[in-house]
Amino acid sequence: MITSVINFCALVSKAYILASPKGKGYNIGETMIKAAAYNCEPLQNPFIFDEVYDMISPQRRAHVDEAKTLKGKCERLGASHLLEKLLWENHIQRPYVYSNTSQGKPIFLQPKNVDFSISHADFFAVAAISDKPVGIDVERVRTYDRDLVKRFFTKYDLEYLDSIKKNEVNKKFTEVWTFKEATCKMMDRPLMQVLQWIDYSEYCDCEKGNTEWTKQGFEFRDFYITLCYEDKRQPIQMGLYNPYDGKYY
Repeated sequence: MITSVINFCALVSKAYILASPKGKGYNIGETMIKAAAYNCEPLQNPFIFDEVYDMISPQRRAHVDEAKTLKGKCERLGASHLLEKLLWENHIQRPYVYSNTSQGKPIFLQPKNVDFSISHADFFAVAAISDKPVGIDVERVRTYDRDLVKRFFTKYDLEYLDSIKKNEVNKKFTEVWTFKEATCKMMDRPLMQVLQWIDYSEYCDCEKGNTEWTKQGFEFRDFYITLCYEDKRQPIQMGLYNPYDGKYY
């Protein structure tokens, strides 16, 4: 189970993918925000790896092939499989054609009007799709690095993290870090720009001009996931997919 935190409300989900409030698939013209997590560890089994590899599109296979280590290949394969599985489960048909923006953000040329984001760390992957800008990031909970925050983050981020209790600050630091990463993906801006310009405490769930941005956090074991997306929507639920048995938990 993955625990979700949004606007300080706790939600616990089980069984299926990150769903819309009504749990339906996506049709062009409807609002959409979908995401899920993926356990990449079973992909170390060569039989499972090959079976999943054959399921993804040629461009994603090439992306997997570029990884130098088994860990990297498994993580890229898991993220790619999850991304295209989310598309298929929400009635978004192939072909899936990928490109990159000038900032290096992966985007779709096909399907049209769909944004996506993926992330992976330590044999764990996440993916999100939306009809509006979206960003997602996952990290294993890391030790609070005050010198790093002081050098690269905003002064408000430093003040905020310094105010957190010692037994909670590592998780909160990871939450702030994944927020910055997810925001930079959503906005298609350089990470250093987001680190230094976007205040965690002011930006989350706040109206910026005429646009609403929503941040939702998820905890799973010792991982923290942040999902950022444009527009104010209902809280969504995240499922964990296991390729060993093909089920969500």
